[in-house]
Amino acid sequence: MKSERQKRLLFTAGASAIAMSLSASPATAQEDDSNPRTLGTVLVTTQKSQESIQDVPIAVSAFDEESLEKLQLAAGPDLVKSIPNVSASKTNFTGFNFKIRGIGNDAVAQSSDAGVGVHQNDVPLTVNRLFEAEFFDVERVETLRGPQGTLYGRNATGGVVNVITAKPVLEEFQANARLTAGNYNTLKAKGMVNIPIGDTAALRLAGSWLQRDGYVDNVVSGNDIDDRELFGIRGTFAWEPTDRLRTWVSVEHFKEDDTRLRSGKQLCSKDPFKDSFQGIPIAAADQLVTTLGCVEAPLDQSFDRVNSAAGINGGFASLVGLLTGDAFTDPLIRDLRTIEADFDPIYEAESTLVTANVQFDLTDQLTATYLTSYLEDEILSIEDFNKSTPNVAFNDLSAIPAGVDPLVDIYNALFPGGVVNDPQLGASNLFRTYDLSGHTAEQMTHELRLQSEFSGPFNFNVGAIYVDFEIGDAQNPNDGYSAFSNALTAVTQLHNALVGASIPGGFLGFDATVPVDTAGNGASLFEGAVTGLGGNYFRTISPYRLESFALFGESYIDLSDDLQLTVGLRYTDDKKEQDIVPTYLFTPEIAYAGPPQNGDPRNPIGVQEAQFEEVTGRIGLDWSPDLSWSDDTLLYGFYSRGYKGGGINPPQPAGAELFPATFEPEFIDAFEVGTKNTFSDGSLQLNANAFLYDYQGYQITQIVNRTSVNFNVDAELKGLELETVWNPASTLLLSANLGLLDTEVKDTFGIDVLDRTAGNSDFVVIKNALTYANCVVSAQAYGTVLAAIQGGLLPEGATQGICLGSFAGQEALFGLPTGSLTPRASDAAEVISGNEDPLTYGVGNGFAQDLSGNAIPNAPETTLSIGAEYTWQGLFGGAWELTTRGDYYYQADSFSRVWNSQRDRLDSWDNINVAVVLANIDDDLTIEFFGKNITDEEVITGTFLADDSQGLFSNIFLTEPRTYGVTVSKRW
Repeated sequence: MKSERQKRLLFTAGASAIAMSLSASPATAQEDDSNPRTLGTVLVTTQKSQESIQDVPIAVSAFDEESLEKLQLAAGPDLVKSIPNVSASKTNFTGFNFKIRGIGNDAVAQSSDAGVGVHQNDVPLTVNRLFEAEFFDVERVETLRGPQGTLYGRNATGGVVNVITAKPVLEEFQANARLTAGNYNTLKAKGMVNIPIGDTAALRLAGSWLQRDGYVDNVVSGNDIDDRELFGIRGTFAWEPTDRLRTWVSVEHFKEDDTRLRSGKQLCSKDPFKDSFQGIPIAAADQLVTTLGCVEAPLDQSFDRVNSAAGINGGFASLVGLLTGDAFTDPLIRDLRTIEADFDPIYEAESTLVTANVQFDLTDQLTATYLTSYLEDEILSIEDFNKSTPNVAFNDLSAIPAGVDPLVDIYNALFPGGVVNDPQLGASNLFRTYDLSGHTAEQMTHELRLQSEFSGPFNFNVGAIYVDFEIGDAQNPNDGYSAFSNALTAVTQLHNALVGASIPGGFLGFDATVPVDTAGNGASLFEGAVTGLGGNYFRTISPYRLESFALFGESYIDLSDDLQLTVGLRYTDDKKEQDIVPTYLFTPEIAYAGPPQNGDPRNPIGVQEAQFEEVTGRIGLDWSPDLSWSDDTLLYGFYSRGYKGGGINPPQPAGAELFPATFEPEFIDAFEVGTKNTFSDGSLQLNANAFLYDYQGYQITQIVNRTSVNFNVDAELKGLELETVWNPASTLLLSANLGLLDTEVKDTFGIDVLDRTAGNSDFVVIKNALTYANCVVSAQAYGTVLAAIQGGLLPEGATQGICLGSFAGQEALFGLPTGSLTPRASDAAEVISGNEDPLTYGVGNGFAQDLSGNAIPNAPETTLSIGAEYTWQGLFGGAWELTTRGDYYYQADSFSRVWNSQRDRLDSWDNINVAVVLANIDDDLTIEFFGKNITDEEVITGTFLADDSQGLFSNIFLTEPRTYGVTVSKRW
């Protein structure tokens, strides 16, 4: 049984719970009237029963609705500023990465599980809108730090965020409204009404609406973009027909339709064409393979545009004659919130979540709970891929008379005046590249729990869960990731025209045509112009299905009145399936034919299956000694075995085997000790914990051939967390939390795509003129081929064949060491592996570097929050009070990739929020003047490094700029 200290329903708020209100919400808390300095009280159900956060032997932060409002925690990203050792950033493909103690989800795959589980009312949400939607009408938001699995339905190696919505209140009418107006023409409305229905039922309706102008200026359209137009609505019906039976059903719908940016500005330190090497001149035709697009440099020194010739789109445009070199030669606008997008982005998200909960007291000591849910979720984002306007137009060859050159005649017929007519992107004489990312998803869960409340020394909480989840529909052209370019379409059109003119090999080297998706007929990408059938664009999709079953639970044994043993176990069985749908860029039409594809590239050619089965658990002691110098003290120590299942890598080009089909699970041995303390008659709380993680198989991603591929590395993490709240006077409240974190990669070697030679001057990196991947060749061999071209022994452009193997086995003819011009097979194990695999001779991926000791991504060594609040009471005749509040947050440097290069470094940043609140206690009316990020810090929270075939640029993700306004709220 839980000891008496754990059975209390009302308790002092924890340091990071910061219910911090001097008059806490009566629905969840109460004050000690005999001591006006006692902190407000809040309820949590971290261990599935109402307990004091100070009595729960877990590192947990909890915020009730009043705390969320005081701390200006409007949505998921804001939680970072009030929880130690937490970071968060958007990711490149409509997702986000919320990290606790450095652990999140650095894998990019439909089949990868979350490192930090996001739940609503205990329901695990495999896909969710934590980064899009705002909190409204919530009872509290709980965040557990550390591996979870014995208390929640899904495993989580980093922790859990659980949003608990407010439930109907029986026999009482309640309502509230909250209206906000602010800069950027912000208008926000939130409200709730609670309607009793007889003595045993009630209906609660709540909603939230937000509209504001954009934070980013698109100089092409002249519009402010990255705006918001979203709303959420929730209805919850509760029915309690008897003292033993309690039920509720909730339906929530969210929708967004605006110009939210999926990814921000594109940063690059341009890699120019090389005109000489070791004193040997390089001919124009050979310069095309000398640029990598962008080179290694810090982000604050990367305000160039990518050299378009280094990407497969711009490179092929040069090869077919549309461009002569780089399309982006003008300087980049340095303002991070100013872009040059050919069109304003499209962002559409919609989800519906239905949840039902039934609790039945089997006896006075046993309660059974059935929790079920159904979720539908879809999202679509379409953007200008480069967000930069080319200043070099396509070549106009119309001045060359007809009949002079048949290839020019074909060019002019296809591209009159240098204009490419793209069925998806329309007609333009400028280089255009757009991309699309989206999904449709569906999930159903069933969870059954049994919980005891015996009077003896033993109690338990056990459960079982079944999750059925699927995402991605290959027949839906808005699912998956697609990249469109009029240069790619032009290559396809030219190749087909050459094949039609009986020119052997066409342009792409085969005598079959490539299908062009003509659904758009030159209209627009946004008007049903895509079917998914074309070989003139790149599309990757991984339709994925998860069927998961788990048994989990904990037992609690009182070894004495103040010492408790907790033992938890979990059995997990995850069955994962992913349809194999190859990518078909430039694939001839004949490859589409025959079973099992039946001529449709959207049909899978097979199914990749994987099953992950594991038993994990945790064990620990918590002790609450009676100490003379403390009101209440808890000491605890736990060992946990964390686990996250492996997954299935995205599809590869048809017939390719560039990387493994699957990646392995993660395991974590977590050791944690902590203490929670209350002093000075409840006016001071001081909590601390320390942890050590031995991480095996942490999942990270690396781009291989335009595809995000996932690998496993080992790491060690350790840290310290301090949290305190002090109420030195009835009108003054002070709070602080500190997170210290040290992370190290262990026993891992990897090839950095930004530094493939690892600084070895005996080698040089050039471009593969077919795949546009970069390759490493010996400097001696490269210089020898250039000298042969200069001496007339080889034709200009011959270096384009080095990475293709054109000189394989011919080293003796050039007096070179054997193998120095012979490509090595692409081996994904060279990208990230547990063994050093240096390149000696030959053309290959590069040199593996020792990553041991590097920090894992987005794991800042220090986070710090400090807050102060003062209240003047009894104003204007006694009914009013005035509260001022300020909050400061600091986050140290971190890195966006495990290589910890200059480009990877994310600078430290801080944030200051302030608020002045005038409240009428009698009328429950408040007027709040607020400011967030008042110093207008421009913060890059994360980056996405593009692959070789796009030029190695970095997309960035930003926090919000300075916002301010006024909020009026009223309760009834």
